[in-house]
Amino acid sequence: MRTRGAGRVIGVVAVLALAVAACGSSGSSAKSVKVVDLRGKATGQNPEVGVKAIDNKFDAEAIRINPGTTVKWTNDGRNAHTVTPASSKQNFGAKFGVGAESFTSGKTYEFKFAQAGTYHYYCTIHGSATKGMIGTVIVGGGTSGAAAAASTGTKSGTINVPADEPTIQKAVDAAKPGALVLIAPGTYHEAVTVDTGHKNIVIRGEDRATTILDGDFSEAAGKENGFKVLADGVAIENLTARNFKSNGFYWNGVTGYRGSYLTSVRTGDYGIYSFGATYGQFDHDFAMGSPDAGFYIGQCFPCHAVITDVEAEWNGLGYSGTNAGGDLNIVNSSWHDNRAGIVPNSGSGEANPPQHGATFTGNTVFNNNNALTPAIAIAKIAQGNGILLAGGNDNVAQRNLVYNHDVSGIAAITLPEKLIKTGDPKALNFNAHNNKVIGNNVSDSRQFDLGLVPSIDTATDSLGNCFSGNTFTTSSPANIETVVPCGAAAQPFTAELGRFAGLLTSAKPASADYKTLVLPPIPALANMPNAKTAKPKPATKANTPVKINVAAIKVPTKQ
Repeated sequence: MRTRGAGRVIGVVAVLALAVAACGSSGSSAKSVKVVDLRGKATGQNPEVGVKAIDNKFDAEAIRINPGTTVKWTNDGRNAHTVTPASSKQNFGAKFGVGAESFTSGKTYEFKFAQAGTYHYYCTIHGSATKGMIGTVIVGGGTSGAAAAASTGTKSGTINVPADEPTIQKAVDAAKPGALVLIAPGTYHEAVTVDTGHKNIVIRGEDRATTILDGDFSEAAGKENGFKVLADGVAIENLTARNFKSNGFYWNGVTGYRGSYLTSVRTGDYGIYSFGATYGQFDHDFAMGSPDAGFYIGQCFPCHAVITDVEAEWNGLGYSGTNAGGDLNIVNSSWHDNRAGIVPNSGSGEANPPQHGATFTGNTVFNNNNALTPAIAIAKIAQGNGILLAGGNDNVAQRNLVYNHDVSGIAAITLPEKLIKTGDPKALNFNAHNNKVIGNNVSDSRQFDLGLVPSIDTATDSLGNCFSGNTFTTSSPANIETVVPCGAAAQPFTAELGRFAGLLTSAKPASADYKTLVLPPIPALANMPNAKTAKPKPATKANTPVKINVAAIKVPTKQ
């Protein structure tokens, strides 16, 4: 890692509730699928039923309908999706499917199922034919059709690219569990999917800076992510992904994952990203130029995950994690020159809300006021904040160095989505409970170094949030460590909801185009030691994540 410089409630509601939809992608990593019987709900001369695509998941993953019923898919998520047959051998009765360019947020697609059978489909961006964002339509008795089976590779040992296989994808497809895919320097114009038959493999570049996967900003189905990993135990090491429409490196619904010595630049959603995954680690990585988060861990509890020795700059958010916590440590990393630094958050659009139980220790968080970056809505709203605990519980921000922010250094705030999503029965009010801000060095915040807005219901109850042992100058409420100390009784206080809402609702510059924005040069970044010869180490539960001695981490020194 390297560090370099460079209205009372409604206002809060209007902006903070957007974090629920914007900070993460919803979905599920559940293994069993419930079949929803919709045969009695589609009647009349032109029967129709609906399925929602919510980023990373079809809300009804398996439905049963009568022949002659039309299924109407609606994209209710933030990201584009596809509806793609899982196998070309399935007989849907006509041309079936819709691509991402026609199925963006708010769009619909419909298809009339005339023949009985079982029909499997998936989103090419967020799944494969066997795992991830998949769906099934059972028509009548459901006696025909089958999902494509994930093949298992045939080669063990080291598979060299391009000496043994001409492309990274062909090498991955050939790899048996335990194999090493070793990639020579060069620019590879492809996107790689690691499907379920290739668990416990290691994919490694020989040289981080010159082993490059380039997406060429392709709009083609299946080309949206640099690496899309759906297999357990996969580690990716020592290479660069750039110019992808969605994500640089993406693990979905797996047990065991690791990304080490990775560089992600210019991606249309996230840089380095795990969702619904557990037992994971991101280390010695760099992410730049994403409108959402450079690093994201979402929808897991307990996550059993670590982010350490990484750097995020020129993203909408440095780190974001919706509904992620439980043995989750973000440590010893640098978050700077993003619009906002570290923003864990709650949201009803993903499983297991509220977000709770993450720990942030020994990070250097500075200059997160960058209005020039690409940015989704919440990144623009949160601009100018260092560490923003948004509607989460039981988080600990400790011994971090945080400086030079236009709004706050470290703040715990309410996230009341229910008041703005009035028509959504799943919407919830997420107050901030029992967060601890301890021993941080916070300075040069234009509004306040430390802040607390815990609830929309009362402005006088701390809800167990506390602040102690910090080095700071300004706070809201004033004298915050006297009013809401850790280890002692809190005093009644008045939370400045209106002030904070005004700061967040103020006009912010529009998002830059991630494809064309002039970014700083990629810095000199460490190569993985002995990349050509090191033995492969898959990301199994037994060895992932690395054990972190959090108690030994000290406040960083300003460089």
